[in-house]
Amino acid sequence: MNILIAPDKFKGTLTASQVCDAIETGLNKSGKEFRIRKFPLADGGDGTLEIFLYHQHGVLIEVEVHDPLMRKIKAVYALSKEGKTAFIEMAKSSGLMLLKQEEYNPLKSSSYGTGELIRHALSNGVEQIIIGIGGSATNDAALGAAEALGFQFFDSAGNRVTPGGESLAKIVCIDRSNVHPRLQHVSVTAICDVTNPFYGEHGAAFVYAPQKGASPADVIRLDYGLQQMAEVFKECFGIDVQAIPGAGAGGGFAGGAYALFNARLKSGVETILDLSNFTDALIWADVVITGEGKFDQQSVQGKVVDGVVRQATKSGKKVYVVCGQNEITEVEWKSLGIEHVDSLTEFIGKDKALLESNRGLEELALSVLSQRL
Repeated sequence: MNILIAPDKFKGTLTASQVCDAIETGLNKSGKEFRIRKFPLADGGDGTLEIFLYHQHGVLIEVEVHDPLMRKIKAVYALSKEGKTAFIEMAKSSGLMLLKQEEYNPLKSSSYGTGELIRHALSNGVEQIIIGIGGSATNDAALGAAEALGFQFFDSAGNRVTPGGESLAKIVCIDRSNVHPRLQHVSVTAICDVTNPFYGEHGAAFVYAPQKGASPADVIRLDYGLQQMAEVFKECFGIDVQAIPGAGAGGGFAGGAYALFNARLKSGVETILDLSNFTDALIWADVVITGEGKFDQQSVQGKVVDGVVRQATKSGKKVYVVCGQNEITEVEWKSLGIEHVDSLTEFIGKDKALLESNRGLEELALSVLSQRL
């Protein structure tokens, strides 16, 4: 029997690769003749850079860039083995994780560092750039990144404006004459797993800026700036970013990248499944084992488990889900075509599931999962 182990990470306890290793170890101890292929996955969030490296046999490139508050730091991006595709995690250069909590301020923070990573990748001759835009500290509609790539922004008096959340409303003109010459020749994809509009009640500022340190007054100011930028994009490029689902992701980075970089907005898991040639692995498999730390309603709405289950069941493969904690009813998971769901919390208890997740997963694979296969 050919078994494809294709999980996401168990957040806070195990990486996707560690989940694969634990399940493989348990299955091999069963004594049954399993042929196993490990296929760790991610959905575009934390850990996606490592998954890209794993499947693309890539390398990490370190670059000196500016953090969200324009301090020099070292950041990395991934380059595929053949050098044609770059994967950039926005959080590595423009993320909240780079700031102390008292430094959170989307009025001041900039995505400039992400633009520096893009610029470096362009100079490396890549043909495709994929940007994971989760975890950002910014609300600048990608204008900071654009400035690093040579875009210039001006106010009504003809003065140059340094873009940021607090200055968006001042901008009336965009100059593209000094933009990096390779940008228009490269395919750019922004991983976008939300449908929030660019501005408004459900837009970037109102939904995400408070998490980044914005006060209620700041949110109103940021939202107004995004409204103004949407008008500028419409006047300059004929693009209505407000009509693009997901344009509000990453503090409006998705919408700005769509307008300025001609970026496609694409689901994270869909992107990773394509990059990893999951379809070919699926052809080989008889059975697929997938899972994540918490299996809940979000899991079946564009996350790794959702993507794997959809493709596997469509191909007529049996799918088993292993998770840390399960919040999906048997009726619900059966309706999705899943053969069975096993959770660590039910198998060894909640405390052990957190503290002994690796050993628990091995034992679950040996004692329970191997008997189902």
